[in-house]
This record gives sequence, C-alpha cells and structure tokens, in this order.
Amino acid sequence: MSLISPIQVALKDGRTAVIRSADATDAFELLGLLHSVVTEGDFILFDIEDFDLTEEQELKWIDSFREPEGKLLLVAEVAGKMVGILAFQAGERKRIRHRGILGIIIAKEYREVGIGRALMERLIRWATEHPVIEKVCLAVLADNTRAINLYKSLGFVEEGRRPREVRFSKDRYVDDILMYRFVKPV
Repeated sequence: MSLISPIQVALKDGRTAVIRSADATDAFELLGLLHSVVTEGDFILFDIEDFDLTEEQELKWIDSFREPEGKLLLVAEVAGKMVGILAFQAGERKRIRHRGILGIIIAKEYREVGIGRALMERLIRWATEHPVIEKVCLAVLADNTRAINLYKSLGFVEEGRRPREVRFSKDRYVDDILMYRFVKPV
C-alpha cells in the first residue's frame, strides 16, 4: 500500500477533516462506517442482507493494500471520527497496471461538505505522482447525481453505461455509469 502523509482540509461547514492512509487500527471503525452506509441503502451495490463482514475480514482487506505498489486506501476523519473511505487498486496484470479503479463511501451526515472532493483530490494527486498510474476509473449509479457532478468537476468523463445493472426491487433498476480521468498526458 502506498502511504501518504496526513493532510488537513477545511470543509464547507467550517470544520476540518484529516485525510490519511488507513491502517490496521481502523478495521473496527471502518466496518461501522460501511455498515451505516449499507443500512441506508442508497448508492451502494449490496444491501444489509449481504453485509456479513467481520472485523477480522475487514482487517485482512486493509492488509491486502499493504503489498502492491498500485494500491491506496484513504480515510477521512472529522474530530477523530471516520466519515469517509476511498480505496484505489491498479490492475494486477502488466497490460492494465497503468489504470486503476476506485470506490468511495461517505457517511450520510458528512456529504456535501467537501469530504468526497478532498479524498478524490488526494487520490488524483497521488496517481499523478505515481510512476505507473495513468488512468483512474470508477463506476457510479446513474441516480447518484451529486457524485456524478463531483466527478465531472474533477475532470472525469463518462466512457460507458451498463443499463439496468443494479436491481433494487422488482420494478426498480438503475444504470451503472463508467467514468475515467487520465492523470498523465496521453
């Protein structure tokens, strides 16, 4: 896992957030944040019935970011409380090692104050400085307009769409939008 030095960022509401690399001591709190986001059910690919992660499994997941150079796991904290997570993983095979995929979650009560932007900007900076990473990719549900607007404001563009990719109920499907941003000149 690549490690970054912790940084402080001012949020829109006057508070300060710390963006830092995750470590093993974060497993329990990370699990709690993930559980709260899954419980609300919006903008995530699995529901509470699928959520059966243990703290040990979460610790192994965090540890899986230690070895490969093309991985980054960030957390955002406000007043010592974990409020956001960003995970990035580059391709493992030689031909796709230059690109990676990210996932991001923000606690509901901390959305729209700049946490997502701070995490994304830190990832973009890291990827730009990384000797191999050229392309940062993500997938976002089509009804998550706030996230889509954030990604567009950071230079991400749509490269494809998977129609009716996620089924929330018998009659409700949502498209999955694939987006990317090059972080080095092409």
